[in-house]
Amino acid sequence: MRTGYYTYKPHNLSVRKNKRRNGNLEQQAQALFKAWFVDFEPFKGGEFVESKLGRIPKELTISKIGDIPHKIESGKRPKGGATSEGIPSIGAENIKGLGFYDYSKTKYIPKDFASITNRGKISGYELLIYKDGGKPGYFIPNYTIFGEGFPFEYMFINEHVFLLDLMSREYNIFAYFYMQTPYIMNQLNSIGGKAAIPGINTKDVESLPIFTDDNKKVKEFGKIVLPMITTILKNSRENAHLTKLRNTLLPRLMSGELKINDLNR
Repeated sequence: MRTGYYTYKPHNLSVRKNKRRNGNLEQQAQALFKAWFVDFEPFKGGEFVESKLGRIPKELTISKIGDIPHKIESGKRPKGGATSEGIPSIGAENIKGLGFYDYSKTKYIPKDFASITNRGKISGYELLIYKDGGKPGYFIPNYTIFGEGFPFEYMFINEHVFLLDLMSREYNIFAYFYMQTPYIMNQLNSIGGKAAIPGINTKDVESLPIFTDDNKKVKEFGKIVLPMITTILKNSRENAHLTKLRNTLLPRLMSGELKINDLNR
């Protein structure tokens, strides 16, 4: 038991440390977003105008997502559905915020299918949106961003997830926080909850208003927060590696098949 304890404890400490760092970084980014784009602190003293989002600074222009450069698509799986091995195909159950991924729920598409499909490939730093699923009359939007090898180097989404790319990592990161504001959450919650199968479609997303990235504060936010998101993704990748290593070694150590000294050779 002592062997298992000493093997498990360092892993736990490293994973907890990374999770704590990730939480702190996301809180910092959320606080900055709120100060700039909810409380509008940098714009105090300037002119404000009425908009769909309420009173906003006049210099913050708004456009529909469908009217700015973007790509939005969902993935798909081959006839017969997911397979037990191949290329990861990520579903809505894993769209639950930064740094989250439940590897036990991973499903796959065949390698040959992945090589020919042109839909749903995650390159990294796109905004992923929970598209549909859940109980009738109940829809809660969720979002995430993957990249830096987390949760996988090569991966796709399935048909229950939207991939939204605003053609800039920085702008995608801005959108991650913006889409969690009350106005957007209420809009998607209302639209999605009315469907027979709770969910949203492409038109629903493209009709949403968003602050355009021609404003210097929108661009500045993305530049400041991008390194934070990169760190969160790298920490999450490290945690996944540490957990996989522990799960591989611990049973062998506990059974006596592997000794601590063997790990130091």
